[in-house]
Amino acid sequence: MDFIVDNAVPLSAIVLGVLVLAALVVLAISGLRLWRVIKATKKRAGAAAASLGAEAEILSARVAALPDRQAEVQQALASLAARVRVLGVLTRSASEASAVLRSPLRYLGR
Repeated sequence: MDFIVDNAVPLSAIVLGVLVLAALVVLAISGLRLWRVIKATKKRAGAAAASLGAEAEILSARVAALPDRQAEVQQALASLAARVRVLGVLTRSASEASAVLRSPLRYLGR
């Protein structure tokens, strides 16, 4: 017991250091999980954007072929274009989030 009383400050510093290291490990694991989720979401969003772009091209070709249903198809095309724009914004946001997550790596030398 005398050892603990005599060395209270160094022991407190050691305990604090261990707690800080444990918190950094938890933070690193959480950051890695978040980065993986953002990376996977970005890939899925890119694939969905490509498929929506292809669908928009098909719809525009059908619009040219069917002038009698043009109003209905134009509305569907406008709706699809709006979804493509929203998906583009989501993709850009995911890309920016990924860049923000990767920015500490520049300071660590990786």
